[in-house]
Amino acid sequence: MSTKTGNVPLKQDFSHLKTGRINLTILRDSILQQIKRCMNQFQTEKSNLPKQFTKDKCVIIDDDIKNLLGHIQALNELGANDIRIFKERQHDTSDYKITLFIVRPKPIYMEIIANMIRDEMNKLTQLKTKETILKQYGIIFVPRQSRVCEEKLKEKGVLGDIIIDELNLDFLPIDTDLLSMESYDCFRDLYLNKDTTPIFNLAHGLITLQQLYGIIPNVFVKGDKAKQCYDSMMRMQREVPDNEKKVPTQIENLILIDRSIDLITPMMIPATYEALLDETFGIQFNRIEVPTSSFSADFREVQKLDITTQEKVAVRLLSTDKLYSDTRYLHMISVGKILQEGARAQRQLRTDFDNQFSGSASNIQGKKLAELREFVTRMSNQNAKTQTLSTHLELAFFIKQELTSMYDMYLSNQLSMLFSPTLQDGLHHTDERIALKDNIFCILRYLSIITQSLGTQLKRKDYDLIKKDLIQSYGLQYLVLIHALEQVGILVVPDIGKSTSSIKTNETNFERLKREFNLLQDEQTINVIDPQDIFYIYYQYAPISIRLIEKIVFPTAINIQDTMNILPGITFIDTQQVPMELKRQRHGSTTSISSLNKPNKQQIQQQQQQATESRVTLVVFIGGVTYGEIAALRFLADQNHDFIIATTHFINGTNLMKSLLDVPILPL
Repeated sequence: MSTKTGNVPLKQDFSHLKTGRINLTILRDSILQQIKRCMNQFQTEKSNLPKQFTKDKCVIIDDDIKNLLGHIQALNELGANDIRIFKERQHDTSDYKITLFIVRPKPIYMEIIANMIRDEMNKLTQLKTKETILKQYGIIFVPRQSRVCEEKLKEKGVLGDIIIDELNLDFLPIDTDLLSMESYDCFRDLYLNKDTTPIFNLAHGLITLQQLYGIIPNVFVKGDKAKQCYDSMMRMQREVPDNEKKVPTQIENLILIDRSIDLITPMMIPATYEALLDETFGIQFNRIEVPTSSFSADFREVQKLDITTQEKVAVRLLSTDKLYSDTRYLHMISVGKILQEGARAQRQLRTDFDNQFSGSASNIQGKKLAELREFVTRMSNQNAKTQTLSTHLELAFFIKQELTSMYDMYLSNQLSMLFSPTLQDGLHHTDERIALKDNIFCILRYLSIITQSLGTQLKRKDYDLIKKDLIQSYGLQYLVLIHALEQVGILVVPDIGKSTSSIKTNETNFERLKREFNLLQDEQTINVIDPQDIFYIYYQYAPISIRLIEKIVFPTAINIQDTMNILPGITFIDTQQVPMELKRQRHGSTTSISSLNKPNKQQIQQQQQQATESRVTLVVFIGGVTYGEIAALRFLADQNHDFIIATTHFINGTNLMKSLLDVPILPL
């Protein structure tokens, strides 16, 4: 555990990225090379520094971009004397020879930058020296250059004084099998603002991955946004020269999933440790920031945490942490037992040490070397698991104490609505929680489940009455949020035109999904200690998105396209052509049908090698993925198949709703 110091990301080791099914350090190295290429344009000999400049380079950077670069330990590559956070005000950098801006392509930023450059150039001109012209300005756009921004700079009369470049920060390695673009506004931009920029960025990221890890032959696309992404990717693919397609294929399948096909899963309350940590604290770059007051007094005393001076504590959540790695995807009941066993083992170790080695030095010297060695081995093995035991005990206890009662209440209502949705129960529970002034985001998540599961049972007048109660109880400011939720489909507005006769006869869309995808576990008790299916992650519910992936990767006799067509949105299946010389080098992939007709000795050996290696599927979630879905995919991974998960960003029901607002709503 490390305490928070400003906004500087915590340093971490990336050697574990080599241990995954594909080596993600290659992706990180590619990003570092891009940064070095950009920085090579802004270099100067310090010995030749003009007299009016006292320092070499100042970098002014977006706060979120700084966090992205800090996550992959790339800030040192900027080679700056000073790194400042870009704010919507001017900075004075007239004493630096080079001023470099690393920002998002926003026109409002260009006005600030242009005004700053003009002021500094006027200030330097007053010095009346020939060396004044040696001052350099640069803008590096992340992730793409913008014609609109360039026109803005031209309008301000400073475009010719600036060196412009771009840094393609697409997918960042988060874990050995996890990639993210960390584009927090992606869902709002795509589904609310109808902005296709994230589609272009995502497609470019997929091209980069295929340049590093080979062309992915089998492609499965589900959803309108997913189809747009694939079409954009194919247009870019055609522009890549054939001589650059030299990397053997390492990934078998590409599955593009539009978030809009499954808006139920983010609204559900998860049961796994990592997912609940995200629900409670919000995981960002493998860390959480925990209020210091959340820890017990004893823990704060041992860790020397001062509640008056330290508002939050940063806790790292890395796969290299043995205890966290063993518990992150487990049900909280299993996590509690593992943590208790760890605490007992730690106490027993201390007791054994006191019994065997307490007393004078002569007693210890009299012990056999084998006994000492055995005890040291026990201590080393135990320390590997319990190094962060006390921290995880505190976090698990906080989740249990603060959230269990509320979560259990909503969880019971959510599950009952999924199993046997009734209008009366839904209205009763919603009215009850509104009257008690519960957290509005919990109520909205439950309301989302109601509107998507009831279908035509929910009448428009009942829905409007719930909206009216919410606005009257929580304030008019939430009307904007509710309207946004309706626009993106999280809240399904009942159709006034539906007749009462259709309510009795028609099967709702969700009822069909339950039947076709086996979404619910009818048994009341699920084995959460040794689960046999992914139901344990959301208690008795299996995510729609994961069931779809399961049917694609582990096909049955049913036509996969017919199965995919059950879900809303475009269905598309395609095959990308892999150059012949790269087909022969492919690992973990199926052999072409034509090669099976007359297999030679080399092909037979290759097929035997492929049979022993697991296949790899890249699953791309467009619009965000939940940590519950990540746990489900890792549960499905076995010795014959591995998953690489890529996403625009990480979501849960609450932060997905909050992302739809341009301005955060202040609490009442």
